[in-house]
Amino acid sequence: MKTNKVVLSGAAALVVVAGVALATPIVGLLSPLLSVGSSNSELHARGSALTSSGERFHVELETEGPSTVSIQEGAYAAGGANGWHSHPGMVVVTVLSGSIIWYDENCNPTTYKAGDSWVEGSQLHGFKVTSAATLTATFITAQGKALRTDQPAPACAAGLGL
Repeated sequence: MKTNKVVLSGAAALVVVAGVALATPIVGLLSPLLSVGSSNSELHARGSALTSSGERFHVELETEGPSTVSIQEGAYAAGGANGWHSHPGMVVVTVLSGSIIWYDENCNPTTYKAGDSWVEGSQLHGFKVTSAATLTATFITAQGKALRTDQPAPACAAGLGL
């Protein structure tokens, strides 16, 4: 039994080291956490309204298990990159200034500029900064987990120089 534990521990350490070695770097980033709070119970909230043009609007947030809510500001230099990563939950991002090109796990690009917002789940993604940019991100993650998990770049990234 002790041999199995040693083998499993060694395999787990090898996976962690390989993951760190293959992960893509963050370049040109300053990102202080503005706030962090925890909820030990599940979150369940709904809201609805009419938009200014009279269209129906509805939003829901639901978690299973304890969560952490964190707000972070990221200031990126032109030419910076956020590296390939995923999140253990959901992130709502808003570009305050500048612009980025965001890439999904298939390297499909989406350009975001000041005033744009989007939501990320746990999928693999990364972005490059096209002009010096400041973003805010509100994370709702599994309690006790890091805000991001660095990942190796997908095969499609090499052809794009990502």
